[in-house]
Amino acid sequence: MIQIFSNSLGEDEAKAVEKVFKSKWVGAANETLKFEKQFGERLNSKYSLSFNCATAATYGAIKILDIKPGDDVLIPTVNFIGCVNAIIDAGANPIFCDIDINTLNITPEEVKKKMTKNTKALLLLHYGGNPVQFDEIKEVSGDIKIIEDSCNTLFSKYKDRYCGALGDIGFFSFDAMKILVTGDGGMMTFQNDEYYEKALQYRYLGLVSKIKSGVDSLKEDKKTWWEIELGSTSGRFVSNDIVSAIGLEQMKKVDNFISRRKHIWNTYKEELQNLDWLILPPEPEEDCTSSYFMFWMRVKNGWRDEFAKYMIDNGVYVTFRYYPLHKISRYKQTNLSLPVADEISDTTINIPIHQNLDDNDIDTIVDVIKNFRRNK
Repeated sequence: MIQIFSNSLGEDEAKAVEKVFKSKWVGAANETLKFEKQFGERLNSKYSLSFNCATAATYGAIKILDIKPGDDVLIPTVNFIGCVNAIIDAGANPIFCDIDINTLNITPEEVKKKMTKNTKALLLLHYGGNPVQFDEIKEVSGDIKIIEDSCNTLFSKYKDRYCGALGDIGFFSFDAMKILVTGDGGMMTFQNDEYYEKALQYRYLGLVSKIKSGVDSLKEDKKTWWEIELGSTSGRFVSNDIVSAIGLEQMKKVDNFISRRKHIWNTYKEELQNLDWLILPPEPEEDCTSSYFMFWMRVKNGWRDEFAKYMIDNGVYVTFRYYPLHKISRYKQTNLSLPVADEISDTTINIPIHQNLDDNDIDTIVDVIKNFRRNK
């Protein structure tokens, strides 16, 4: 079976992890600080803080931006469930938004349509690797906070700026299905000095980072050196040097990963363009670059599910990401009509695109797709 996702972990990453083991300290220390620094510098983000997963960073962004019970948060309905869960768990109201039928991104027009006086934030997704129309969205959204889900857009650029460094807070995932893989883990990025202490507290139990406690406070001659100070209450969402050591090795290779994905994307576009029963994804805008995280297609004539079964039966794994959130009964908005999302949930499919696909794999995938209607 040709898999839809695949990582590129190998001997370099294993050696990096072995080095951490030999250091006798596997928690967050030097490797974690190095990974945060390198990632932030690449992104041109003033602050870059690692988390144990991107979902934890999502929850953190909601809390840092002081989103309260009763606030409205706009979110494209084609999105990962962890994002809407963070909104709901804060007591806020997710306002599901429709998307563009080609890019699967939220549009400025939809943001303007759904905004009210109660709107506190927009949690947007750059779908599949292609950036949203950020400047236009920013113009219509005014002063509301913008959180970027950049898990699909690792080092994608919008007008010479990196996704994840466009809005108020961005976050990234390094789980097993992403481009840069550390097994799990995530990163939060932002520019605002005021968010820094809040982010540190959220990430580690609410402890005030600037106040020394425990043995460290002995240097300051504190009489009650065993006391601690809390600025808030939170969980523990730190990363560690094992994950970060892997991340540092992956950073050396990630541009090659993206370059290979671009080659595969272009091959699919060239080879599949004449199939009249498929609608292929658009190219990135002229002033943008893509991470080529996903390759999505719309299958015409009600054939999507038949096509999916055919692909699996012929050794090519396919999927659909992401099932529209408003259709999930738990969120109690199944009666909501979002026409574009409703359509793509019945027509769209994702096929394999990752750096481990060799030319024979690509040829196989293309041939299998071309043969779908050949004998019918």
